[in-house]
Amino acid sequence: MLDFVYSPRWFCGNEIIIDIVSILVLFLIGFFSFTYYRIKRKREHLSLASAFLMLSLALIFKTLTNFTVLYHLLETKRIGLITITYEIVKSSDIPFYAGFLPYRLLTLLGLYMLYSIYHKQSRTTAFVIIYLLFVSTYFSYSAYYAFHLTALTLLALITVEYFKNYRKGRGRAAMVLTLSFALITISQVFFIFLNLHTIFYVIAALMQLAGYSGLLITFIMVLIYGKKKR
Repeated sequence: MLDFVYSPRWFCGNEIIIDIVSILVLFLIGFFSFTYYRIKRKREHLSLASAFLMLSLALIFKTLTNFTVLYHLLETKRIGLITITYEIVKSSDIPFYAGFLPYRLLTLLGLYMLYSIYHKQSRTTAFVIIYLLFVSTYFSYSAYYAFHLTALTLLALITVEYFKNYRKGRGRAAMVLTLSFALITISQVFFIFLNLHTIFYVIAALMQLAGYSGLLITFIMVLIYGKKKR
């Protein structure tokens, strides 16, 4: 039902490190975009900053929830009640509503905001899509793959836009950006099938790490290019 249930016990804690790295990368990009918006006053930069900061906040919710779960697992190991506590955590609705529900909702809203930068919609269309994102998040409680399918769709659409941008001759930074989002997109495919085997969770998490590392490289390349241009 919940993401942490499918994480192999030997991998517990590693996904927290991956998420912290991802949070820092997303926050840096969001902060830089907002700083650029204050200079240029272009709405696209504000939307970009809002999207990345929202994605960063989403991962903060997920990380705090994983910290709580990891703490319980470590406590039970110390007192020798691993199985009992694991079942209690697994059956509890509190982690989902307090952490994973905001994480999933903010993630989908952030991705939609990124997509809407390239495809403008009317207020009515935007309202309907946001409503469907809320519905998808709600039903992900009983069907976890509903979230990952929705995220996969949005990420695929975003990746296509970045690929189009790269083909216009935007340089290496655009290529790295496209590959980064492609990796994050593919990771959602593995998340969809994580119920079959926990190894899919590990593969997906590592692919996300590679994707966010690519975003960091893109961020550094843009900064270097900006300094040279000055």
